[in-house]
Amino acid sequence: MRLSKRAAAVAATATLTALALASCSGGGGGGGGGEEATEDNKPEKLTVAAWMDFPPELLASFEEEYGIEVVVNSFPDGASAQTVLRNGLSSEGAGLSDVHLIELDWWTEMMAVPEDWVELPEIPDRWVDWKVTQGSVDGVITGYGTDIGPLGIAFNQDMTGTAGLAADPESFGEFIGGDAATWESFLDAGREYVAVSDNFFIDSLSSAFQAAINLLPDAFEDPESGKPYNLADNAAIEELFMTFAEAAEDGISAGIPIGHADWGAGFQNRQWATVVTPAWMAGIIAENADGIPGWRVSSTFPDGGGNWGGSFFAVPSTGENTGWAVELADYLTSPDAAIQWFHETGQFPSQLEAIESPDIAETENEFFGGQRLGQIYGDLAAAAGDAAAGGYRGENFAGIQTLVTDGIGLVESGSATPQEAWESVVSDFEALGFDTAD
Repeated sequence: MRLSKRAAAVAATATLTALALASCSGGGGGGGGGEEATEDNKPEKLTVAAWMDFPPELLASFEEEYGIEVVVNSFPDGASAQTVLRNGLSSEGAGLSDVHLIELDWWTEMMAVPEDWVELPEIPDRWVDWKVTQGSVDGVITGYGTDIGPLGIAFNQDMTGTAGLAADPESFGEFIGGDAATWESFLDAGREYVAVSDNFFIDSLSSAFQAAINLLPDAFEDPESGKPYNLADNAAIEELFMTFAEAAEDGISAGIPIGHADWGAGFQNRQWATVVTPAWMAGIIAENADGIPGWRVSSTFPDGGGNWGGSFFAVPSTGENTGWAVELADYLTSPDAAIQWFHETGQFPSQLEAIESPDIAETENEFFGGQRLGQIYGDLAAAAGDAAAGGYRGENFAGIQTLVTDGIGLVESGSATPQEAWESVVSDFEALGFDTAD
C-alpha cells in the first residue's frame, strides 16, 4: 500500500493510546504576543515540525524574501510529532521546533496550558470563521489554520453501475438518499448493494463511524467541565454505534480502514465500491487505486456534510525566535501557500481566497474522470456550514474515539455481535477510571 505522510499520520494517530492524557490545565489566553520580528533578531534559520510534504517552492520563496533558511524537522507520522511535542511541553520546551504543525484531534491536549503558546495576531478575513474558532483558546488565536477536510464519498461508478444501482455521481447521490441523505439511508444503500454484488460496499465502517462522530456537538466530553461522559450512559454514542455495528454485522464492510496494510491492495482487487473521503484523502485514493477506472466523488453526503481533519501551525512560547516564527506561520498559511499545498498534497484550503480561486475550483482531476474536486469539496464545505467545525474535542477526545471505533472493528472482523462489542467498549472505558461528568 502506498501511503502519503498525511495518511500515515491518520493511521498512527488512530492507533495511539491517547487515553492517559495530560490532566494539566492553565489559565485563559496564550503566552503573549512574543517578540517582534526585526532585522536585529533575525535568525539564520527557523525550524518547523511537521509530518506532511512541503511544497519546495514555498520554503524557497520564504528564504528568498526574508533571508532565513527553513529547516523541516520531518516526522514519519502525526503520532510521532504529537509525542515529541507533548514531551517538549512538559520539559520547558526542550527539543521543540520554532513552529509546530498540530492536528485538530489532539489540538485541545496540546493547548491545555495556553501560556505554552504565542498569541498570534488576527488576520481578518483569511479563513472560514469556524477555522479561526478552532484555532483559538478562550478567544485568543494560538494557531493559524492550514487545511480543512470537507467530507465526501468516493465511489466507483463502474461497480455501482454494474450492480444496476447508480451509474454516475447524480444517480449515486439519489441512491444514498439525495438531499435528505442520512447515515441510515447510506447504510441501507450498502445493504442493497451487497445483496446484488460480489464485493463490499465500503472499505471500513469504523472510518465512516468516525466521520459521523465528528458531526456530534459533544460526542464524549462535557464542554463545561471537560470531563468525559460516562460511556455507559452516553445514549447518542450508543445509538450511533449500534447503527454502524448492525450494518457491519450485515456484511457491507471489508473492515479495512485507511492505514491498514491491505488498504491499497483492496483498491487494486476491487474489494469495495465506496470510501468516506475527506478532501485530503482524494489524492491518496488516486495513488492507491491507480489503474482502476470509475472512481468519482459524490456531492451528496449524509446528514448535510461535515469535516474530518485539518491542522494548525502554532508557535511555542519558549522558542528563541518567536517573532520570526510567527512570520513563518503566517507565510505558510497564506492563500498563495494554500494553493501550493493543494497542488502538492491535495489538502483542501481553509483560506477563503484560496477556496474561491479558479486555480483550485476549476482544476480538473484526471483520475476522478475530470471532476473539479476543488469545486465539489468547496460546495460540500459550504453545505456543511458551521457543522463542519465539529463538536467539542476535549483532552480525551482522540483516545475515546479510538476506543469506540475499534469496537466497530470487532463486529467487522466477526469477533463480536453489536451488543457484545458495545459492552466490550464500555468495559474498556470503565477500566480507565475516569472522573466522569455528572
